[in-house]
Amino acid sequence: MEGRIPDDILTDIRARVNIVEVIGAHVALRKAGRNYQGLCPFHGEKTPSFSVNEERGFFHCFGCGVGGNAFTFLTRIENISFPEAVRRLAHKVGVTLPQAERSPQDQERVRLYRLNELAATYFQRCLWGDMGGTARKYIEERGISRETAERFRLGFASSGSEGLVRFLTYQKADVDQAASLGLVGKRDNGQYYDKFRHRLMFPITDVVGRIVGFGGRLLPMVQPPVTNGQPPRTLPKYLNSPESVLYKKGMLLYGLAQAKESIQSRGRAVLVEGYIDLLALAQHGQTEVVAVLGTALGSDQLKLLRRFTTEVYMFFDGDEAGRKAALRAFPLCIEAELRGRGVFLPQGEDPDTYVRKYGPGQLSVLIDEAAPLEDFYFTHHAPPPGATAFQRAQAARSAMSVLQSMTDVVARGALLTQIAQRFGVNEEELRRSAMTPVESPSRAVNTRRSPARQETLGTPQITAESELLQLMLIDYQAAMSIAQAGVLPAFQQWGPLAEEILAAWHEQGALDLGEFLDRLPKAMADRVTRMLETADRDGEMQAREQLLTDCITKIRLGLRKSERERLRRELREVEEHGDEAELRVRLQQLQQWNESVPQSRDPE
Repeated sequence: MEGRIPDDILTDIRARVNIVEVIGAHVALRKAGRNYQGLCPFHGEKTPSFSVNEERGFFHCFGCGVGGNAFTFLTRIENISFPEAVRRLAHKVGVTLPQAERSPQDQERVRLYRLNELAATYFQRCLWGDMGGTARKYIEERGISRETAERFRLGFASSGSEGLVRFLTYQKADVDQAASLGLVGKRDNGQYYDKFRHRLMFPITDVVGRIVGFGGRLLPMVQPPVTNGQPPRTLPKYLNSPESVLYKKGMLLYGLAQAKESIQSRGRAVLVEGYIDLLALAQHGQTEVVAVLGTALGSDQLKLLRRFTTEVYMFFDGDEAGRKAALRAFPLCIEAELRGRGVFLPQGEDPDTYVRKYGPGQLSVLIDEAAPLEDFYFTHHAPPPGATAFQRAQAARSAMSVLQSMTDVVARGALLTQIAQRFGVNEEELRRSAMTPVESPSRAVNTRRSPARQETLGTPQITAESELLQLMLIDYQAAMSIAQAGVLPAFQQWGPLAEEILAAWHEQGALDLGEFLDRLPKAMADRVTRMLETADRDGEMQAREQLLTDCITKIRLGLRKSERERLRRELREVEEHGDEAELRVRLQQLQQWNESVPQSRDPE
């Protein structure tokens, strides 16, 4: 569909499509007057600024400035082309489109999705056919019903080495492309062979239900296969698809396509570690359950859940490893702006064994009684009974490390207050400690920027935020440039105020400072007043543009540093798990990051 789509057809599709239904499949929306509101899926925020007008068929985010109709929403949220978005919505509302060619990228992705779909069909036939007895016995022993197996499209990869290859060849599919997805391998002699063998197969989908990869669980063998006369090697218990154009392990959650409606209606997500755990819980009524994909949990995966809920209940083992996992999860939840709760299982149990042993009723009680992760986090960092003032201060500083992940100033302040109360330290002293400048006193300061620097007395990041806020208050174009630069989600302290300023510009086309100050809390209004007093309203445009560029660059450099630290942290976690394949992927990601970022500009 490279050619232009007639305007009358686009108009017809727009008239038939309910934009609330389209966006509601990705974002939890609530009625707010004549419109619907939710948390923007395109940037992190705590207070809903994402508005959908059902009557006029458009959406707009007052936080990041993104807006448009149902077509533009789909192109952004699913990373597809405009013609593909039109095609999907036309199919949804029953509009016939004129025949036209897809873009090369769309054609490629369609072929890859078709290959995965064909593979899933083959695996399903194997499971329910004559050769699937071993797999059917296994899922029966694990208490998985046929209804559940079919809902999640479970399959079976037989022990033969060329079953899938022959099936794809018969279907006239591109077997070489199947190799790029990790479905088949290629020997030195050019012959193809099945990569998944004697495994229970779990199709992995994206949030809209398209199959992007597979996970395979090795089934018990009577006698391991002998290859070329060599003794059998130890096979991995689980085998996942490799990273590909479609499959990005750190950006996916197993079962999210099936669970998203339940997550929205119940107001929470339940997160488990394995495929079988998910199937067991879903079968026993916990339909809001999702699972990670055999790797360490990442903030990107939690941000997927943030589209549909603000609460996630996370299962942990009751041993030391489980407690460490909970400590790692708390800052990830903070970063994703989710309220995390920990469901700690008795030692030796997992969700599957627990629900089968104690029943769904007791499981529901266990989930409902889950304590907030912050309680567990603070208990871990708590000073010993009868601690000295110095010990309490040390414990508070240790607990404050989580604040570095928080971009919401209100949430940061509330958590800091909690730390002060729990550890028995002076809140104002703790607040000043959190804002201690990190710049060297000997570093020269540009006097034209000194009012903002003196006002913030904070880190270079906070200083840059304050200077950008000054520009946003006095210059509409600067405010729009800052929104379009995409740095607002990275604001550590002044994100909510920046969103308020943008909303005022959007609503009125001009900033009525009197009205704007009246609707702010007194402390924030006083801060804005001081900013306005020191703002350089008459400064040269060139200097203003340079300041804008410098501050945006500074915040982006901070983001790069955070990204590098995230990659390093994930690399260390993978090293601890001993997954060599995953370790190679993480090392490659870190190497690509190092090659893409100029080291001389990267802050230490």
